[in-house]
Amino acid sequence: MRAIYFIFISLVFMSCRNSGGGEEVQASTSGEETVQEEQNPKQQTYTSQKWHFSAEIPQGFEVFEGQLPGESPVINLYDGEIEKEPPFGIHNDASMAYIILLPQGFGVDAPGGPRKSLKVWEGNLPLSFNINKNDSYAYLLESGEPWAISISFNSPPPGWNEYGTIYVFYEVNDFRAECFSSNTGEKITMDQCDPLGGDAMKFYGKVSEEKRAALNTILESLHFIDPNREREEIGNLIKPEVPERNATVTSPLQIEGRARGTWFFEANAPVKLVTESGKVLAESYLEAKGDWMTEDWVPFSGQFEFKTKEKRGYLIFSRANASGKPEHDRMLRIPVVFN
Repeated sequence: MRAIYFIFISLVFMSCRNSGGGEEVQASTSGEETVQEEQNPKQQTYTSQKWHFSAEIPQGFEVFEGQLPGESPVINLYDGEIEKEPPFGIHNDASMAYIILLPQGFGVDAPGGPRKSLKVWEGNLPLSFNINKNDSYAYLLESGEPWAISISFNSPPPGWNEYGTIYVFYEVNDFRAECFSSNTGEKITMDQCDPLGGDAMKFYGKVSEEKRAALNTILESLHFIDPNREREEIGNLIKPEVPERNATVTSPLQIEGRARGTWFFEANAPVKLVTESGKVLAESYLEAKGDWMTEDWVPFSGQFEFKTKEKRGYLIFSRANASGKPEHDRMLRIPVVFN
């Protein structure tokens, strides 16, 4: 089994790992993955040429690429404080914070317990690509917090197959599980629990805010790469002008700006307004003003009404992607303040 470890620390790369002093290794690459130092010393860029994705890895997190049983390829983006050794699969200790990318899928059951599809779940998942929300799930604690997320695609990324999936596992403090009989409703021991037979599982605990923020930072930066074209900077694709970043907005919200003609399809492109917690307040389309079948800049406008009691949110601009392929998705999030 081929395994490649990348261990990231701020400004220091050593040729060996000193378990006493906390110095860490940067493993050599085989031409399939690259790690680039960014201006932000607290994170590094990890790119997999084989599986056509890239993400920013925060300080203290590590990367493993190898195989699960059955020769299933796996990439783990995981908290360096985890004492166990990767690879990490779908079923592990809930006290661990990590992301699993399974380009070819993995033939085991999904996590147990209560869940909601991302179609109906109102939480915030900061992704830069579109997903199959009906087949993607938030796995929930009794408090309503998600302790795990599964992400499925409408169309698989380059090199992935139709079973390709991403799982996110947030670190849960004081985790405990309980099971209740489908026949009596009484609490039963976990070794007697039969979820497939109708027994109900309930999970308790508190998700680590620090680890959730770190994993969401990875998710927000995660994007897929078209192997046939160079990825352009988002600022060279769309330039919103109204509202500006961190502007105070009221309803009705007027939106104006410019985008390349390639941002649109049939002269339209999606836009939505969400709260800081992720609840969608309004969805609509930007309309190109003029000929959109060009690579030049095209002015656009849009408007929608909304109501909210929350203080902050995001305006999310999405490229119109008729192909549904995630490597063609681009999104821009603009923070706004609600009046």
